[in-house]
Order: sequence, then C-alpha cells, then structure tokens
Amino acid sequence: MPISFRRQLLPARFRSPDGSEDVKRQLEVRFDPLLGTSSRIAQGVRLQTAEPEALIPFRTPDAGCPFCAPRLDEVTPQLLPSIFSGGRIQIGETVLFPNLVPYSQYAAVAVFSPRHWLSLRDFTADLLSDNLMAAVQYTRKVYRFDGNAEYCAYNINYLYPSGGSLPHPHAQIYLDPYPTTMLRFQLGAADSYWSHSGRSFWEDLAVEERERRERFVGQIGRTIWMTAFAPLGFNEVRAVVLDRETLLDLTDEDLHSLALGIARVLAWYDAAGYNSFNLVLFSGPLEGRKSFRLNLCMVTRTALVPYYRSDAMYLERLHWEAAVDRTPEELAEELRSRFA
Repeated sequence: MPISFRRQLLPARFRSPDGSEDVKRQLEVRFDPLLGTSSRIAQGVRLQTAEPEALIPFRTPDAGCPFCAPRLDEVTPQLLPSIFSGGRIQIGETVLFPNLVPYSQYAAVAVFSPRHWLSLRDFTADLLSDNLMAAVQYTRKVYRFDGNAEYCAYNINYLYPSGGSLPHPHAQIYLDPYPTTMLRFQLGAADSYWSHSGRSFWEDLAVEERERRERFVGQIGRTIWMTAFAPLGFNEVRAVVLDRETLLDLTDEDLHSLALGIARVLAWYDAAGYNSFNLVLFSGPLEGRKSFRLNLCMVTRTALVPYYRSDAMYLERLHWEAAVDRTPEELAEELRSRFA
C-alpha cells in the first residue's frame, strides 16, 4: 500500500491596489498521507518573532509561582500512596506531581527545573531526558494501579501563546481510559493501513522520507526526524520512534535520543526568533498495538511579544486545518544542519 503525498496548487488572482496590473499568488493545499486531513501553505502568512524585551519580566524568580522552590513542596498536590508512596516523582531537576486541573483522569505535571525561566536553548538533552523519564515512570505506576488508563501522551505548552498558564517550564502527562480525538484518528488510520499492508504506516513513512530526502532531517538512535508533509502548525517537526509502540517500550537510550532531537529543534526555533511552542508525544494503547509507533509532533507558536496576535484562527480551531507560511521542504533544509 503506497504512501500518497497528494497536493493541489490553486492560483489566486486579483488586481493591484492601483488597478494597473493583475497579481497572481499561489495557494498550496496538502493532504496528510495518514489521516487525509488537509493544510494550506499560503503566501503572505507571517508568524511573529521574538522581541527580547517582552521576556524581561519572566527572567527573574516569581515569589508567587507555585513551581518555584520552596513553594512547589508547599502548594502542589501529591500522588496517591497507592500509585507512588513518595508523593512526587523526582529525577534530576524534574519533579512530577498530579495536575490540580484534571485534563485527564490521571493528569500530571512534570516541572523541568527549579529555575523559573528557561530560554529554548536552555532545554538541554539532560533536562528533557530526565523529564521524559519521570513521565514514563509515572505512566508505568498509574497503569499498574489502573489498567483501564491505557491511553497516554506527553505534552508541552511553553509560554502564553502556546496556551500555557504558567511561564515556569513544565510538561503535562495525559492518562485516560479514552484516546483524544487526534490519537483516535491516528489509531484508526494506522489500523486500516496495517490491515491493507501488514506493515506499520510510520515504519514505511520513515523509509519513504529518508529515500526522498525532501523532508527528512536526521536520525538519532531509533528516532527518525522529519518535517510534516501537511503541517498542523508553523515550523512543524515530527519524529517516529522505530519499533516502539508505547511509552512503556522506551529504553533509556530511546529517551535520550528523543531528548537530544527535541533540544536540537528547540535550539533552531530559538535561532529563528521563536520562544513559544507546543509538543506532543503520542503513545499507542499501553496494552500494545502492532500497527502503531510512538510519534512526536512539535510546532512554534506566535512569539511572546506585547499585544501578540494568536496564530490560531477560524481555520485551525473550527475547520481543523492549518495555514502556514513556509513549505516543509524549506524548513527541513534549514534544520538538517542541526542533526548533521
């Protein structure tokens, strides 16, 4: 079952403001090879980049921040003793505890560091690896406690434009008896691909993208890094973890490979002028699913600037269709050197 990279070019024409000539611009509509969802690459779309002075208020410790020491130990909740007797999971600088706002049945927060502020370059592979490891440990403990909580994901909102409510850097872990809409779509499409081909879509995609070299960025261990053919958002980068179906399948080496890749992408985001991003690592059901592979998606959001404009409009929120400013191939070309 061949993977299809389908696109449609649509010309848009209008008269110049002075009426002296016809102007032609091109819209490109692309269709995701797994889900069939579409996205748009539109000439003239721009994403705001950073203004350093806007970040000054966040660079100093905040006495009211619940994630800064010593308040974290005083105001954040503790895990149920039946899940973990230590109350909070700590690995390196990461501290993990339940989320006061239960976005899922077993929602957790994993604070990266006691430091109140991290630039994107400060998200080192070690910090990210420890945070991911804490998330995996938590997932394993919850699944032992409640085998119905088999759908999970690792998520990051960084800074206010991403939807984050606190600037202190942290990840969020989702654990539920039900998949989110996107995970449900992925699972259904992956099962369909498996039933027709007997292979995993993501394994085939990794081979196809490496051979084409249009969007392939690099490989670290079992992780294959690429840009998305039909992006969900600006500057989208994706990764596939070969031969790994769930978070619980990840080895320490896999976690380090993921962390190193994320750190490299974030360093590029920073160099390109962005400071806010979203990230999700999708896991298959914890009982296992042969058709599924762990896959990661990360995008930049409008940089935090005074009176910033949200990059999510009617297309993204209501049509479920992204409009971005650059082709994935251009993005891959720039990002490739970070993985050399």
